[in-house]
Amino acid sequence: DWWWKTQNEHPEHSTIVPIICISDKAYLTNFSGNKSIWPLYMTIENILKDIRRECSIRAWICIGPLPTIKIDNVESRIQ
Repeated sequence: DWWWKTQNEHPEHSTIVPIICISDKAYLTNFSGNKSIWPLYMTIENILKDIRRECSIRAWICIGPLPTIKIDNVESRIQ
């Protein structure tokens, strides 16, 4: 198994920490001209998923916003 082989190649008392990053569109207030941002959140996969899903536990941290811009005069090729 790749995971155990890779883990065994590291020094004793060390571990691999898988990182999960997500982003989802968030709208700003109407006073900003209906602009939106994509906040980037991060957690580690070593936290049990039942714990990660609880909002009150705060297992996710916001790394920062990814700003978006609207591009005019560009046609979408997806139909």
